[in-house]
Amino acid sequence: MLAMIVTASTSSLIALLVGRLTDQGFYEKDANAIWWAPAALLAIALVHGLSTFTSSYLLQKVSQSVLFNMRMQMFESMIHWPAEVYQRRGSGSVLSKFVNEAGVALSTAAEMFSTIIRDSLQIVALSAVLLYHNWQLSLLSIVVAPVVAFIIRWVGKRTKKYSRGFQNSVGELLSVVQEAYDGQRIVKIYDGYEFECSRFAKLSEQMRRLALKRKKVACAGTPMTHFASMSAVSIVVVVALLQAQQGMLTLGEFITFLSALLLLLTPVRHLASLNGATASMEAAAESVFAMVDEVVEEDKGTKELANVRGDVRFDHVCHRYQDSEKNSVTDFTLTVKAGETIALVGASGAGKTTVINMIPRFWTPTAGEIYFDGVAQSEIKLKSLRDQIALVSQDIVLFDDTIAANIAYGRTNVTRAEIEAAAEAAYLMPFIKSLPKGLDTPVGEAGSKLSGGQKQRISIARALLKNAPILLLDEATSALDTESEKYIQKSLEELMKGRTTFVVAHRLSTIEGADKIVVMKDGCIQEIGRHEDLLAANGLYAHLYTIQFSKHANA
Repeated sequence: MLAMIVTASTSSLIALLVGRLTDQGFYEKDANAIWWAPAALLAIALVHGLSTFTSSYLLQKVSQSVLFNMRMQMFESMIHWPAEVYQRRGSGSVLSKFVNEAGVALSTAAEMFSTIIRDSLQIVALSAVLLYHNWQLSLLSIVVAPVVAFIIRWVGKRTKKYSRGFQNSVGELLSVVQEAYDGQRIVKIYDGYEFECSRFAKLSEQMRRLALKRKKVACAGTPMTHFASMSAVSIVVVVALLQAQQGMLTLGEFITFLSALLLLLTPVRHLASLNGATASMEAAAESVFAMVDEVVEEDKGTKELANVRGDVRFDHVCHRYQDSEKNSVTDFTLTVKAGETIALVGASGAGKTTVINMIPRFWTPTAGEIYFDGVAQSEIKLKSLRDQIALVSQDIVLFDDTIAANIAYGRTNVTRAEIEAAAEAAYLMPFIKSLPKGLDTPVGEAGSKLSGGQKQRISIARALLKNAPILLLDEATSALDTESEKYIQKSLEELMKGRTTFVVAHRLSTIEGADKIVVMKDGCIQEIGRHEDLLAANGLYAHLYTIQFSKHANA
C-alpha cells in the first residue's frame, strides 16, 4: 500500500514539474532549470520505478500465498466429499478448478487489486492537481462519466457470460483428454481415433469461439472508453484555450492542467478495462467457492470404538441412490458374530457392493441401522469406524509412489520388516526381489508399471498390514492368475482367521467355506446358509452354482 501511494504521488509530481518547468524555463529564463529539471525528472522516474516494482512483487507474494491456501481448502473439501458428490461432479471439471479457475480467480484478483489501489490513488492525486489549478475545467471534464459507466456495465455483463461458458468447456475438455488417455487401449483396438478427435475438436472449437467473443468485447471496451475520455479532453482544451486568450490562464498553468489531464487518462483506462477481468474473476471465483462450500461427509458420531470384537448387525437396512426410483438394498437384516465369514452372492445389480459400501459408511443407509459391537453406526465417529476396517476391492487403487509406500499407505509408524511381512503374506516377495530397487520400485501412475495381479497383491498386502478386525473383500482375487490365486487364497484364509470378513465374489468356488452365504436378488436377501445347505435347498444359490459350474465344465 505504501509503495502504491508513492507510485501515485510521483505521477502528480510529473505534471507539476512540467508546468513549473514551462514557466521558469520559458518565461522566467531560469538558467539553472537546464540542470535541475532533468535531474528532478530522473529522480521522480527512479522513485516511480522502484515503488512500482516493490508493490507488484509484494502483491504477487501475497497472492501466491492466498492461492496456496485456497487450493489446500479445495483439496481438503474434495477428499471429504460423500460418495454422491463424486458421482455428480466430473473429474475433468474438478481438475479444471484446481489448475485453471483457482489461478484465474487469484491472478486476476491480484492484478485487479494492484490496479484499483494504484490507479485510484493516481486519479485522486491528479484530480487534486486539476481542482487546485482550475476547478471549472475539472468539473467540465467529468461530463462523460455516465457514458463511461454504461460502457463498463456492458462489457462486464457480456464478459462474465462468456467466461463462465469458457470455464465449463475447459472442464469438459479435460474430461475428454483424461478418458482418451486412460482408455488408450480401447481407442486403439476399436479404432476410436476419429471419434475421439471429433469430441476433442468440438470442445476446442467451442472454447475458441467463446474466447474470441470474450476478447472482442474486452477489445471494444477499451477504445470506446478512450474515445469518450478524449472527447472530454477536447472539450476541456477548447475551454482552456478560450480562458488563455482572455488572460485567465497562464501557459504554465495550462500545461500543468493538460499534463495532469492526459496522465489521468491512463489510470481511467486501466480501471475501465478491469471490468472484463472482474467478470472473468467473478465467474471463476463462484465456481471455486462452490467447490469449497460443497457438502462434506456428515459425521455426527461422538463415540470411539475400542477393543473391537467384530460383531456386526444389520437391522432392516435400506438404501436408495439419489434420483433413483427404487431401493438398491431393501430390508437387509443380518446378524454376524465376531470372526465369521459372510459371503454375499447374486447377479450383477443385486446390491452386494452397496451393502459392502455401507459398512464403512461410504454410503449412508436411508433407513435402518448397522451396529458394531452393539454400537449404532450413526453414533460412531467416522475415523474410529474406519480404523476397524480393511478393504480389498476389485477397483485397485495405487498411488504414484513406491511399492513400500503403497503397502504402508496411511500408516506412519510402520517398520520395514512389517512391510516385508505383509508383502510376503501376499505372495509379493518373489516378484519384489526380482526388481533392482525392490520395495523402493515406483509403481507408476495408477500402478501402470505393474500387471493386474501384481497390483491386486499390493492392495491385499496393504490390507494385511492394517490388521483390522473387520475385513471387506470385494472381488479380491478377480485380477489374479491361477497360480497367484492359490497362494493369495491361503494368505486370505490366514488373514480371515479371528476376523469378521465380508466377501463379495462372483466365483462361487472361492466362498464355499464361508460361515454364511447371503444370496441377494434385487437388493433383497433371498437365502442364507452354508454352501452344502443351500445346494440341498435347490434354490437361487443352487441355480447360480449350477450355471457357473456348467460354464467352467464347458470351458
